[in-house]
Amino acid sequence: MIIKDQNTFNTILPTLDNHSVVVDVETNGFDSYGIHQICGIGIGFGNNSDSYYFPFRHQHVGTNLPSECLTALIAWLNKSKHLVGYNIKFDLRFLEKEGLVIEDKELVDVLTMVRLTEPSTVKDLDLTNTIKRSYGESHASYDIETKKLLRSNKWHKDFSMAPVDVLGPYCEKDVIYTAKLYNDRSKLIKDTNQNDIWKMQIQLTKVLYAMEGRGIKIDNDYVKETMTQIENRKSEILKRVLDIAGKEFNLNSTQQLGEILNERGIKSPEKTAKGQQSWNEAALVQINDPIAGYVRQYRALEKLRSTYLEPFLELKELHTTFCNWGTLTGRLSSRNPNLQNIPRNHFNLVDKELSETDKQELKGRINATLAAKGQTSRVEGLSDEVLNTWTFVGDDSFDKTQEGQIAIRNLFVPREDYSLVAFDYSQMEVRVFLSYLQNEEVNQMLTKSNVDFHGEAAKLAFNVTEDDDTFKMFRQTAKSITFGTIYGIGNQKLGIQLGIPSQEAADYKKRYFDGIKGSREFFNAVVRKVELLGQIKNKYGRVYKIPKNLGYKGINYLVQGTSADILNERMIQVHKLLENFKSNLLLQVHDEIICEIHKDEMETLPNLIRDALVENTLRIPLEVDIEICEPSWAVKKDYFKREESIQEEPVIEIKEEALVHSIDWS
Repeated sequence: MIIKDQNTFNTILPTLDNHSVVVDVETNGFDSYGIHQICGIGIGFGNNSDSYYFPFRHQHVGTNLPSECLTALIAWLNKSKHLVGYNIKFDLRFLEKEGLVIEDKELVDVLTMVRLTEPSTVKDLDLTNTIKRSYGESHASYDIETKKLLRSNKWHKDFSMAPVDVLGPYCEKDVIYTAKLYNDRSKLIKDTNQNDIWKMQIQLTKVLYAMEGRGIKIDNDYVKETMTQIENRKSEILKRVLDIAGKEFNLNSTQQLGEILNERGIKSPEKTAKGQQSWNEAALVQINDPIAGYVRQYRALEKLRSTYLEPFLELKELHTTFCNWGTLTGRLSSRNPNLQNIPRNHFNLVDKELSETDKQELKGRINATLAAKGQTSRVEGLSDEVLNTWTFVGDDSFDKTQEGQIAIRNLFVPREDYSLVAFDYSQMEVRVFLSYLQNEEVNQMLTKSNVDFHGEAAKLAFNVTEDDDTFKMFRQTAKSITFGTIYGIGNQKLGIQLGIPSQEAADYKKRYFDGIKGSREFFNAVVRKVELLGQIKNKYGRVYKIPKNLGYKGINYLVQGTSADILNERMIQVHKLLENFKSNLLLQVHDEIICEIHKDEMETLPNLIRDALVENTLRIPLEVDIEICEPSWAVKKDYFKREESIQEEPVIEIKEEALVHSIDWS
């Protein structure tokens, strides 16, 4: 029902139950932190029968309710303690601009419910596709047809341009199906015994909402300076490439690049889907010609400029969107931008003179790049000129004093009177993996501080000591097998990573499983469980539905998923801790949590946060490193050593029955 006049509004509103409300807003744009506003609000209820649309800022004259109705509706919503929505943080950000109070409310994101109850192979969780999967394509026809109409009339970027009689029914249907999904998925969560993990997600949604709202400050001067530096370097590279080629051509044209390299007697080692020569990244890294190296650098510089600098040119603060539904394992991701993709490394915009050590390090980096792409190494024949083009990408030790050195993370700086402090989990996934093995020897290792797990694994699996000449090699082998087991790589790819034949890689893996007690049993039990039931459950009770022929993926879901839920659990606790302080949670990237700590709280609060992060309900011993980011996220130095805690070291306690319950061995 579309509420078009104030009299109807005044009659209807007092009759509505605001105990548990389903909300969906329509807006004139997507920037909730800028000038964009609500043009209409959809309201529904858990019985998924009735829904209402309240228009406020449509551009069609005479179709909107007066502003006092918006004030009254927000006041009515403020009385509700339980708000439900699909990707609810988007709606709430706009509603908060109108006066909605968030602090006292339970925020239920149906999108996270869908993530918990969908097969782990399902990636697209937008409302349209979720309705299709859940109820059939015909149920989504209203959504599909309305969106076609919006696009054809160029209303899709500004919904206020759409007539109320078009947008209203569309919004009402969204509300009804959100309510229906809420009811249906609540039952599924209960049936799969995921109530505990669901309660955690409800709390996490509120934490993420607060983090997004706070945002992180951007150094606009650095953005401008860096863009200028990049453009200057691109000009240098262009001149060098044209000098080498001996003719003019467009570096942005893959066709012209291919013609130039072909003239130099170079054929691409990669092919396109149509069988043509490819000049993508995978091809260029294998070519022993400076033009290939410089083109890689040119493209990388352009991506830095267009993706990581230009969008921030006018921004004072970055408000990313954190997604606790965006990954198959449950790991937190982010959008607009994806913080996981923001480069950790610095970049060199000046030439470096290569030492022999530099050359070996660069060859190792190239080998790693090729291995990640499943390709064998071709580095031995690379010239110094080609190797030098790889010095463009440095490591993560950004040094602002170094000439020509830039880092994208240098854009992000603390507010006045605050410091950015990074809390980085040490080898978290390895710790979680080892905790699943039910091996007393491993359990004792976990309780020790500053343990090199990969080195210890090498000792157990390959019977070497740190004094052996082969120790470094076997440590890398053990590391590759550990992560290979977690991520499910086969013998062939493992062999490429290690630079050995696949059969030799298989032999090493067998020795690893023989030496690390419990690893083979764990692997086989997970595979059998998936083959039998088509699902696996992690230690927090999160269920992963996996195709029965992909049992090896269960290891990845268990380890990554458990790690993710530890992080989620800990972030909730840190958020609660900080309620009594001036400091705030800002970001979570991979296994790193960034806080903004007030200067008055720097002496004691970082250690309190670390203590909160290492504790966990699974009692897995964790370690967290603290680093101060000064003057930006790119530059880190160790926080002063923590005073000895009076608390006893946590003791790993993985009871057999608990583990059986977690992954359903039986």
